[in-house]
Amino acid sequence: MKSRNFIEKILFILLFSALSLFVACGGSDEIEDTTDSDADTSDTDITDSDSSNTTQDNGDSTDDPADTTTDNADPTDDPDGPAENTDTDTDIEPTEPTNPAEPTEPADEPDPEFEQNAEGCTMIEVPKITMGGAYADEINGYLSPSLGDNAIDIIKILLMGDIKEGTYELGKGLNETYMNCEQCVTVWVDAELGVAKEYYFQTHGTLTITEVKDVDGINRTAGRIKNLILKQAETDEHLSDFTLIPEGKCIAAEIVEWDTTNTPNNSGD
Repeated sequence: MKSRNFIEKILFILLFSALSLFVACGGSDEIEDTTDSDADTSDTDITDSDSSNTTQDNGDSTDDPADTTTDNADPTDDPDGPAENTDTDTDIEPTEPTNPAEPTEPADEPDPEFEQNAEGCTMIEVPKITMGGAYADEINGYLSPSLGDNAIDIIKILLMGDIKEGTYELGKGLNETYMNCEQCVTVWVDAELGVAKEYYFQTHGTLTITEVKDVDGINRTAGRIKNLILKQAETDEHLSDFTLIPEGKCIAAEIVEWDTTNTPNNSGD
């Protein structure tokens, strides 16, 4: 009987010890769990703080470009004075402008038609004409040297219609025939007593009137003819028309100039 009671006491003690150990282990776990939870909460707080710091850093990073933009705008927006690089420009001494060259007249363009049609023609030279006709703007000049025998050779420029400054083509349009021409050029070879041994009429050239001046009711002019070609022609007894001779001779002049603005009225031919 004593032995049985002893065994029961031993079992009770073991059971109580096991229960005490179980209770002690469970409490420790709860304490440990609480500690872990606090630690986690602390970690979470630290993480949140870091996130806040990161956000603040990002904000600072966002503000940097704006600051850079403001700095770039300062040189041009500063109302108190010019930008610093302007001072560098003002230190450069300005160079004095050079005097432009005086304008020159453009070179005459080549005239292939003149070069081609003037082949085989006799080239003539005409000293500058300074004498006008008596009753119209008839311009009379003389050839040098003479083409004929002993008599003089005359070049006649007759301006008809509305005489005004401008450039006109000879041998074309109205100027193709003597009956209709408004700018007419003829050459009289061996001219004497109002007639000549040979006559020539314009077929090519450019006539330019550079000045028109009224002198005693007559239009006096100045101008020039370039690349003039005239072909042999025949006329009637009244000298009212000139008809080209198909196989006739031709003469040519590169330039003919005149200025009759100083010719008085009724000067004669």
